[in-house]
Parts: sequence; C-alpha cells; structure tokens
Amino acid sequence: MNCLLKRKNKKGVIVYGLLTTLFQGARATDNDSEALAQSERLKIPPVNIVPYKSLMGDTSVIFEQFFFFGDEDGKNSYESFLTNFKDGKWKIVKDKFWIMITSTTGKPVVIYANLPIPEPDDEEAQNQLCKFLNEHNIHPSIIVHRGHSYHLPLTLDRLSRQTKIVVLGSCGGYHNLATVLDHSPDAHIISSKQTGTMKVNEPIVKEMNDQLLAGKDINWIAMWKSLNEYFDKKYPGVKNNEVKEKFSDYVPPYKNLGAIFIKSYRRLFDADGAAAAAN
Repeated sequence: MNCLLKRKNKKGVIVYGLLTTLFQGARATDNDSEALAQSERLKIPPVNIVPYKSLMGDTSVIFEQFFFFGDEDGKNSYESFLTNFKDGKWKIVKDKFWIMITSTTGKPVVIYANLPIPEPDDEEAQNQLCKFLNEHNIHPSIIVHRGHSYHLPLTLDRLSRQTKIVVLGSCGGYHNLATVLDHSPDAHIISSKQTGTMKVNEPIVKEMNDQLLAGKDINWIAMWKSLNEYFDKKYPGVKNNEVKEKFSDYVPPYKNLGAIFIKSYRRLFDADGAAAAAN
C-alpha cells in the first residue's frame, strides 16, 4: 500500500510540475527561443520546429500520404487538394486507386493520395495504396486526414512511429491527440477544435510544402505568422471573419498544450518507472 501511495504521489508531482511549466511558458509561445527553452524544461523535442532531415527518414525524399473518402465531402476535398499542385512545381501520375505527386523543382517531395472512389470502395483504395507503400518500404513522415470526423479512426490506424507530422483536417480533430500519440509518439499535430474546412486546409498544406521544397526546417511559429498574414490579406474586413475565425480554431503544434502535456508526461513517467524498476 505504501508503495502504491508513493507511486500516486509521484504522478501528482509530475502532473503539477508539468502544468506549472506549461502555464508559465504559454505567454511566450510565439517566441522561438522561449519555445525551445520550454521544450528543454519539459524534456521533449522542440515543439516549434521539425527538422527537415528528420522528415526524410532513411532516404533523401520526403514522403507524404493523404487520406480521402468517397462521400461528397471527400470528393470536394480531393478536387480542392489538387489546386495546390497546378503551379508547375509538381508532376501528377494517376493509378487505379491513387495518385502520386512528385516535385519537379526544389527538393524531392513525393505525395501519395488515394482516390475518393465512391463508398465503400474508398477504403479499398486506401488499403491498396498502403499495401503498395509497405511493399516498397515507403513510410510517409507526413500524414494528412481529409474527411469527416467519423472517418478519422481509419486514418489514425495507419499512423506509425515514423510519422512526424499529422494534419487532421476534420472537425474536432483536437480531441484525438492521445490516440495520435499512441501511434506516433513524436508527432507534431495540427488540428481544429471546431470546424475543419478546405479554405484553411489548403493554405496550410501549401505553406508546409513550400518550406519543404526549399529544403527548410518546418518552423511552426514562422509558418503561422505567414498564414495569419495570408488570411488577413485574402479575407479582409468584417464580412470575411468566418474563414479567419475557422483558422483561429486550428491549433499549431507549438500551441498544442494538450499534445505537449501528453508527450512530456509520458516521457517523465516512463523515465520515473524505469528508474523505480532499476532500484
């Protein structure tokens, strides 16, 4: 009983310490230096930056995978998604079940997306694409879900430890943080607390890929500043507040206190448990 009480007390100490650190650092989250300092205090990798090299894995190519579904929303999302690749920087090759989008300028980036084949065959398209990727030892480091929230479990089941960035383009994706981190402990997560929308998803995807084509680390603070400027310019005035409000509901990784807490708690508690076992 005493050992159990001590164990529970240690959990409480860890939780209280993490919450204190999180709230102290929350005021300065738009500062790279403070974000890095906070990450060090929490004993987790930087929350504001994803190194370019970490996204390459064992190759010189960055692979991404997008999940689409065969309902009307999925078809519209797919057509909207394709607009990101009509600037002459990409080549698109279509297969029976998926498309492959390859960069033709800048650094090598390859994007796979299953076709939004009418339900229920959309799941088969995803299965065929995943089978192809596994057979060719391709492990996408970036996973993007594009569909209603009730489709999300199918995408989450495809995450792996190699996944470094997860974009949940569905409504309420923020409520799935723990599940994402169960599959991908180091993932940086972009999600919405409210309504996901194509008008926000596409600029996020484009901004992220522009950084990758340039061979740059993904800096979320700089990227979110650029996105804020984009939305202010594209949707000026009170009449366009709806889109900007939806964007404001998207939580970038460096402000995702829920994910940051879970990552830090698991690392500290695992380390504490390992130390206790060693003793």
